[in-house]
Amino acid sequence: MEKKIILLSLYSFRRMPEFKEQLETAGDGREVLISIEPSEIEPFLDRIEIGMGDVPFVLVPRMPCFRWWQLWSAGADVLNHLPALKELPFQMSTTSGMHGQQIVEHLFSMLLGWNRCIPQAIVAQKRHEWLIMQEQRLAVLNGKTMLIVGYGAIGKVIARVAVSFGLKVIGLRRNPTVSEDVDGVLTVPVTELRNYLPRSDYVVNILPSTQDTRHFFDAAEFNLMKNSALYINMGRGATTNEATLINALREKRIAGALLDVTETEPLPADSPLWDMDNVILTGHYAGWHPEYSRMAMSIALENLERYKRGETLKNLVDKSKGY
Repeated sequence: MEKKIILLSLYSFRRMPEFKEQLETAGDGREVLISIEPSEIEPFLDRIEIGMGDVPFVLVPRMPCFRWWQLWSAGADVLNHLPALKELPFQMSTTSGMHGQQIVEHLFSMLLGWNRCIPQAIVAQKRHEWLIMQEQRLAVLNGKTMLIVGYGAIGKVIARVAVSFGLKVIGLRRNPTVSEDVDGVLTVPVTELRNYLPRSDYVVNILPSTQDTRHFFDAAEFNLMKNSALYINMGRGATTNEATLINALREKRIAGALLDVTETEPLPADSPLWDMDNVILTGHYAGWHPEYSRMAMSIALENLERYKRGETLKNLVDKSKGY
């Protein structure tokens, strides 16, 4: 009888050659196939039991013994690309929990840069110009209010740093109770979003991408925000109606946007967002870390031990909900 296969699909594998040996050692006799190319994977479809990383999702319905997919991301966005995967009999897990530190540093680097006019200073430096900045344009965090929409593991890390800067923090989550946690963060149900938007100086979106969160932020939400407020998206681009965000920015209904994600990625060259002076853009790398793949493999190996013992996987996805 041919051995079952663990498929590892990573674009960065050449930099992490030890992964193959680790999986072979932990795999209880399973073969390890390393590939990201569908043409190389197709001959083995009937033997692939476990997939890790960026498995070509269109091949999964053709894998009769596929039982577990360990994603290399915090979200299960692939379920939006091929909803039929939700009905197939395999488990799915993520690397949730390893992104907080880098995302919080990324977010506050953008936010502090905005408040202290660092992008303008960099442009002026290239022109050899001593930038004189009016005090009214500068801002500080202390005393402001930050609204975190999608208040989970990453949101709590953001909140701890925000509180240390003197920000008042409100966390919105699905849990319908209203409470104050140990960090002094007011947590309220996400249904209260429109009540808290007008009170917030910084609106941070870290929602996952699901059918329920598509265009969660639309014209009505931007119209409720302060004219001086910043919209910050560190979650998923599909949660924002980009056309209405652009309109809000053009019409100065909000002060600006700090975006690590966009609806279409890479952002099309003709998008108005590129040239807006009230936008700071980065290319969806807030969650990356110098040791990202090794951190993810550590979670994968822990989950492989759980899988072999028949235990509940860490970061198990509810495929029906998409997260």
